[in-house]
Amino acid sequence: MTRAPTGLSQRALWDWIGAGTLAALLACFGVADQMLVLGSRDGGWTYGYVGPFFPGALAAAAAAAGLAAVLVYGSGNRQWPALLAWLLFAFGIQALVRSVAPLGLEPIFASDNANGFYGVTRLVGPGEALRDFDRLRTSWPLHANSNMPGKLLFLYALEMLTRHPAALAWLVVFVSNAGAVLMYVLVQDLFADSRAALYSAILYLLVPAKLFFMPLLNTVTPVVALASAVLLVKWLGTARASFAAALGASLFVLVLFEPLPLVMGLLFALLTVRAAWLGQITGRQILSHVAIGAAAWAAAYGAMRLLTGFDALGAFRQLQQEAVRFNDAVGRPYLVWVGANLFEFLFGAGVCQVLLVGAALADGWRQGGTWRERATQPILVVSVGVLLVLLVTDVLGINRGEVTRLWVFLACFFQIPAAYVCGRLENRGALILVSAVTILQATLGTAMIGFAG
Repeated sequence: MTRAPTGLSQRALWDWIGAGTLAALLACFGVADQMLVLGSRDGGWTYGYVGPFFPGALAAAAAAAGLAAVLVYGSGNRQWPALLAWLLFAFGIQALVRSVAPLGLEPIFASDNANGFYGVTRLVGPGEALRDFDRLRTSWPLHANSNMPGKLLFLYALEMLTRHPAALAWLVVFVSNAGAVLMYVLVQDLFADSRAALYSAILYLLVPAKLFFMPLLNTVTPVVALASAVLLVKWLGTARASFAAALGASLFVLVLFEPLPLVMGLLFALLTVRAAWLGQITGRQILSHVAIGAAAWAAAYGAMRLLTGFDALGAFRQLQQEAVRFNDAVGRPYLVWVGANLFEFLFGAGVCQVLLVGAALADGWRQGGTWRERATQPILVVSVGVLLVLLVTDVLGINRGEVTRLWVFLACFFQIPAAYVCGRLENRGALILVSAVTILQATLGTAMIGFAG
């Protein structure tokens, strides 16, 4: 007879949240006292402090956390209205956090140093940018020069609505926040738990790294990655070839926008193995549908090359080679960054949230009686998956420093285990506590550290 699922006790879950909160508060103290170093002095690069602590930062954090608490307590049993309320009032919370930043959204967005894409759109049109990408990009600012053209194309699309930098900056924030809907759908489909889905969407809106770098286009990358994740889960849940084809096309968009999130394929693979193990999809369907997805990817690649002359694979290879040369040229040794990147990611993803992955793993393992029942718990698969993605991405050494900005997409996926733990407690106070300490961390970092500018 199978033992009834238990999971961790309520006391144990609260202990985990208490430990995560304490660790986050210590990190906040480290920022306030300018003791915490993000980056590595030995590795040749750090995020520097731009000013001392000032009480206004605490006031902004308190106001933002208070608004978040009201929204959490106001969330009833109807999850979609609650999500829509969060999408609306998130702008207020984010504006309060950003109110203490050294620079406003408009100067950051218009800066060639912080966001070279906007300046490029002032000089060339989308057709010319794609047709002559390899030659033109060498004269572009650093971020536009070192990226695939997807972010440029996204910005060109926004400029069909407005060309004013302040308005464009808030449109970027709007699109970035819209990823909360995809997060909700993803978690709901995976866990069949509307509370965990809503909490994941809420924490997505508060990810410190996302707030640090508003309104840069890296904050839109999670939306593209989440769209692919939703299509994957829809495919696994329905075994429909149409979802496989859409997934293949979405992965081409991901390569065009930002190739690094392809590392999420490790999590995607684990979810696929789980679905096959549970009989949701057969091995034959997986093989045939992967072929369909690959064909959709190739069709998208071929269509773009035929219509615009842009070779996505050739550009990707060149940029990867230049990234390797960049690390050597600026003197960023591999071994130093294996540890420094992890610490920097911890701060960007939210100290409390990262530590709560441990609670989610422990709770997931204790759900169910048999080894198979435990191993197929969705929270266990997701938690192992995001940790595996983090480890592999770190060990690859492609990025050495600046991972608060470059790994924003992964920081967003790390919110899922924390949201699950808060949901398991069935106490809104847990989410209020986690969101409050996250907002404090985001506000102090925004006010005192030169992330974007």
